[in-house]
Amino acid sequence: MNYTESFGEFASRVTPTDLALYAGVGLVVWVLFKEKLSPVQQFLGGLVEKLKGVVSSNKTPTAPVSSPKVPVLDKVDKEDIFFKLVVSWKQTRDLAVASNCTEAVKVADQMFPYLSPVVCGKDKV
Repeated sequence: MNYTESFGEFASRVTPTDLALYAGVGLVVWVLFKEKLSPVQQFLGGLVEKLKGVVSSNKTPTAPVSSPKVPVLDKVDKEDIFFKLVVSWKQTRDLAVASNCTEAVKVADQMFPYLSPVVCGKDKV
């Protein structure tokens, strides 16, 4: 073996047989010394987890996913919320009518069909 050759020269002569021998030696060393390598594996595993944490913290932050807590509403609150919803619908429909957006008016009328003056007008005819 020539000790003065560069790694590039050595690597150019590596054959599949050499690679199989290196893998075999690595397997034997791992089997014989796996108890002594366990702390090294734990250290490397912890290091990898820390790196994953650093990489993920560099990305855009995301809020943890949790189920929203819905407050329990009594009857008065439910009626108030429904009234606010109807008022919001009426304002949206009036804006669509004022803007001459017929498609938006049709969609608004489908949301609350019995409140729509178009539908109520059809019932009276």
